[in-house]
Amino acid sequence: SGRSIDVPCCFISGKQDWGTYQRPGVFEAMQATACTRMLGCHLVDGAGHWVQQEQPNQVKRLLLQFLKRSASPAT
Repeated sequence: SGRSIDVPCCFISGKQDWGTYQRPGVFEAMQATACTRMLGCHLVDGAGHWVQQEQPNQVKRLLLQFLKRSASPAT
């Protein structure tokens, strides 16, 4: 579509989620061009599509890390 997301972004997915790999190259394109302020891109081990239920502590840690980084003036 030629548009980008220009606010702080964080992507969290289960490493075993098939959706991340459904269309080759889309994951990499999101990191490179779709989000101009990508602060984190995480594939969580031991989780599939329901990463927030399968690895809640790791997701919580990643979300808190993202919120701290996005609130800093340098971002």
